[in-house]
Amino acid sequence: MPSTFLAYSITSSVHQDVIPKICIGVTRHNPTILQPAKPLNASYWIVILNAKNPKERIKEWVFQTSAVVPDGIEAYMNNPDYIFAVATQYLASVQVPQGAFYNFLAKYGAGPELQKLEQLQATLGYGTYNVMSYILTGPCGPRTPVAPPSYEVGSYTTYPALLMMSLESMPNGGPPYGISNNYTWT
Repeated sequence: MPSTFLAYSITSSVHQDVIPKICIGVTRHNPTILQPAKPLNASYWIVILNAKNPKERIKEWVFQTSAVVPDGIEAYMNNPDYIFAVATQYLASVQVPQGAFYNFLAKYGAGPELQKLEQLQATLGYGTYNVMSYILTGPCGPRTPVAPPSYEVGSYTTYPALLMMSLESMPNGGPPYGISNNYTWT
């Protein structure tokens, strides 16, 4: 049996009261839509998915602090049975990650897209670009000896960050699923 693919799309938000979401699957096959249970403007949403059934939400955090890592999250992030996603909701440019939270995101794959948002805030300041959006996703698990690939996108325009990929099963068609940087889904 060949590998199976599920569409995996993540949207963030640049408008007040517009909620970020994850869509797994395609419209014609009853996709699973995941959104924060208690959304907040000016927030980060981190959600942990089950790699054996990526339509299952294991845990989530919604928070507005840009410098602190949520309590208890490392237990999930260190477990290779999970997939993580980070998406923002109506995030002001002054709320780009700082300190421990920035280092946490970098550890799990944040790179040039987050750095671009950081540079905009540091050089042009608040007012030039008021609202930013950001998405980061990847497999959970150890980061050594080699970190697994993570994927990110950021936006500072009136259009929110949008990440479109696939979740790929094992070659036998069964779980666990991993993130595939393509659009091959059924």
